Amino acid sequence: MKPPATIMNIARATGLSRMTVSRALSNKGYCSEHNRKRVGAAAKKLDYQVNMLARQLSSNRAYQLGVIAPIQGLLGTFYFGQILLGAHGALSGTDYHLSLFDSQSEHFNEGRKCINLCRQRRVDGLIVVAPFLNDRFPMTFANLDMPLVVVGSSIDHKTVSYVDVDNVGAATAIMEHLVQLGHKKIGFLAGVRVVRDASERELAFRKTLATHGLPVVEDWILPGDYEVRKAFHLALELLSRRDRPTAIFAASDPMAFGVIDAARVLNLRVPEDVSIAGFDDTAGSAECSPPLTTAAQPMKQLGLVAANHLLDRLNQGSAHTIIHQKLEAPLVIRESTAPPGLRPLQRRSR
Repeated sequence: MKPPATIMNIARATGLSRMTVSRALSNKGYCSEHNRKRVGAAAKKLDYQVNMLARQLSSNRAYQLGVIAPIQGLLGTFYFGQILLGAHGALSGTDYHLSLFDSQSEHFNEGRKCINLCRQRRVDGLIVVAPFLNDRFPMTFANLDMPLVVVGSSIDHKTVSYVDVDNVGAATAIMEHLVQLGHKKIGFLAGVRVVRDASERELAFRKTLATHGLPVVEDWILPGDYEVRKAFHLALELLSRRDRPTAIFAASDPMAFGVIDAARVLNLRVPEDVSIAGFDDTAGSAECSPPLTTAAQPMKQLGLVAANHLLDRLNQGSAHTIIHQKLEAPLVIRESTAPPGLRPLQRRSR
């Protein structure tokens, strides 16, 4: 078997010094673009493989970014999958990989797991996805000087980076759309209230009704918890009432799908008898019957921005750079919403 190629083999093949080859391969120190290309071509020809263990030891890095998330309820969702795809895309072409940790089962709020991750250097930076409102571990990591970015929650602390969606702005746009259509009786399927985005969407729902002088009927605000079957059963009961809303805003698309199914079981027409709007623009929202009005949450972009932020902090020495970034979730009007009792206008989705 042919022995693996080494830096010295590349140096001989290119006529460059071992130091220049090392700089070109590690992207550390000055190396001209011309020499960098020569080294890259020779490395490819010689099938050079980086010795990651040696690189980890010499750089004191694990070349791993940890993703911390509540696995129960989040793993397998379109939202989480898109965030991971975005983060993975940012790491493409780098030596970094993703490692997954369950924030609900590994004692993060006790601080012990946080300290162990930092001491053992199992990860170089952390992406915390959708922490609960009462989670303490993001601040614990920040105090331990671990590069950290929170995704899907606008943590109000100047030393913690976050990238989030403008939940209030997007939910307000959905509510304004329903009000402008003429709906005065609007119900709401809430998300998991211990998650910040759910509370922000509900806040926007309540504020928009108050702004227009419309009633907030507490019996029409139901805890769907982002679960399609739970939303289905709640909507089945709500839409069976004599006094029922003419429109329902569900805080996620899967819950909106559950509401549409409930309406169909009750022989109610969407949107003639009840308009339904969601939030996310998940896969299938444009293909369901009828196509769903929703807010297009930039889920993949959340992961991309978060991972790029950590790479910048790790590779460019910007250890203390903090970002507080909110991405827009534009309104997408489709056929599931219309004026009360009227058929929808034929619209083109975005």
